Amino acid sequence: MKLPVDDETLNAWSSLLNLTEEQAADVLKEIEKTLRVGYVHRPHSLRHLSFEELVAGMAVDELALMFLATGLRHTGHPEAAAAVEIRGLAAQLQAQHEAD
Repeated sequence: MKLPVDDETLNAWSSLLNLTEEQAADVLKEIEKTLRVGYVHRPHSLRHLSFEELVAGMAVDELALMFLATGLRHTGHPEAAAAVEIRGLAAQLQAQHEAD
């Protein structure tokens, strides 16, 4: 899976969360699993794109939030992960509301 960030960025995120190499690999596996579920249920307008194309085109901010929330869960902080996800959803809804 080719992510829209380089290894240096992933290593920096892992360091910020104090993840071991094994935890970081598990975080990436979990993110890929989540993205593959989303890919199966993608809208018809995106059916012509491959999984790799969709992942490569995803927003870096979106990936950062996924990595942060998943990493927090892997380091024993599920409440903090939920708070990050809620704030991310709220920000997305706010942006959509402002665009309308």
